[in-house]
Amino acid sequence: QKEYLKEKQRIAKAAIKYIEEGDTIILDSGTTTTEIAKNLEQFKNLTIITNALNIAIILSEYEGFNVYMPGGILRKKSLSLVGVLADENFGKFYCDKLFLGVDGFDTTHGLSTPNSEEAHLNQIMINMAKKVIVVADSRKFLRRRFAFIKPTSSVHVVITDSGIREEDLSNLQKEGVDVIVT
Repeated sequence: QKEYLKEKQRIAKAAIKYIEEGDTIILDSGTTTTEIAKNLEQFKNLTIITNALNIAIILSEYEGFNVYMPGGILRKKSLSLVGVLADENFGKFYCDKLFLGVDGFDTTHGLSTPNSEEAHLNQIMINMAKKVIVVADSRKFLRRRFAFIKPTSSVHVVITDSGIREEDLSNLQKEGVDVIVT
């Protein structure tokens, strides 16, 4: 959690600018999305869907938020809920914005994660969101993980730090992805 903490905090502050009062958002599990959850004090009315236990605990401190958790099997390493129950329950919602943290982002192939159940749940999240915002520090662009999530074309916005390689930045822009570098 402490790796790239300053970068993740800057990414989170940039991500919050995409949230509007009254939005329904998804906060995926992950350290960067956890930083987003810690910085929502300016909002009074949000509906937030999360599959992360640690994020739900943070969100419970905010008065005017409706927080939904999908249920599922606990992945202890990421504190996230995955599996058939999570998949089915997430599929019952629509949302304005998805804030997705990824473990791998190859800009020519797409998004990935080490766990196939998590990848499947991320696919569902992407399908139900009007806007997909990937929040990832620059080291995530240097790796491809086991389980494919979706191609780069499914992403609307990427928020990352200044360590992103020029090649990756160019690939994203060619795909029509808005890139915010913090």
